[in-house]
Amino acid sequence: MNYIDITGPLANDMWQFGEPFPKLKVVERKGVTDGFGEFSFTTIEGLHALTGTYLETPAHYLGYENSYLIADVPLKRLMDIPCVVLNVQGAKKDATRRQRVEKEDLLACKNSGSIRNGDAILVGVGWGDSMWRDQRHFPESPYFSYDAFMWLLSHEPCILGSDTSCWDDLSNPSGLFEKFYERDILMLAGLKNLAAVKAPRTKLIVLPLPVENSCASPCRAVVVEE
Repeated sequence: MNYIDITGPLANDMWQFGEPFPKLKVVERKGVTDGFGEFSFTTIEGLHALTGTYLETPAHYLGYENSYLIADVPLKRLMDIPCVVLNVQGAKKDATRRQRVEKEDLLACKNSGSIRNGDAILVGVGWGDSMWRDQRHFPESPYFSYDAFMWLLSHEPCILGSDTSCWDDLSNPSGLFEKFYERDILMLAGLKNLAAVKAPRTKLIVLPLPVENSCASPCRAVVVEE
């Protein structure tokens, strides 16, 4: 078995969404207690549900009262999930110099024919590897064309993920998010290292923190090649 960590590290110089989200600040601290002596620990200030690599339920879009929360997701939906990774090569740039992933780009991926309905589908464009420590990660993120995204949704994925941080062109939205959230799919975002996955079919393990009253949580995500 080959275990491939596709989680990005939490760090002070990593990409962040910006307002209204708080700014992440990881700080080493020291303390001392009687009977134990001096010790070290770390505070993680500004940590929020969509920090770094995270798993999200439809409640993020539909509202907490209209969907389920991250602590409600059963483990069987998170362990040993059949998964296909699509690594896109050469997606063209739009007029604003952002890459737009087209349906043809997805079909050209060597694993595109391996997808079965209900799989987890992860799409990589190399963005998470090159831009993890760059604040342009979100505002200049590659995004999907409407046809490309609907092709992904046609496979009824249980989880859809990518190494990008914005799936639609927010300056000219095509309605991708409404189509996505109404289908009860878990979103896995902020990924890294997808190019290391070579097998046509794999297994995915995603372990979010069981945070109460939250639509999402930072998580550890691992692809398993058998």
